[in-house]
Amino acid sequence: MGKRLVTVLSLLLGILHLMLIDRFLHGWQSFTTASGFINWVGSILIGMIMLLFHRTTNALMGNSLSIRLVRSSTLMVMAIGLTAYLIEGIIY
Repeated sequence: MGKRLVTVLSLLLGILHLMLIDRFLHGWQSFTTASGFINWVGSILIGMIMLLFHRTTNALMGNSLSIRLVRSSTLMVMAIGLTAYLIEGIIY
């Protein structure tokens, strides 16, 4: 039961991160707004919580796809958010 729940949550988090990447590609300025910042930081926190949950419970034992999805999508969202803020700092 726990492995299925974590797999489903991993997929949902991956979809959320893909939506944020799409938002970034269509206009990086949306990341520098208050709602963009909340979405960006919130998704990173959810990813970190899932990684911490995995580390403490081994809920993803044997399901390396889910842990790789969470880790890579969280790192990707961190990178694009930082890129958006760097661009904002350089331009303005």
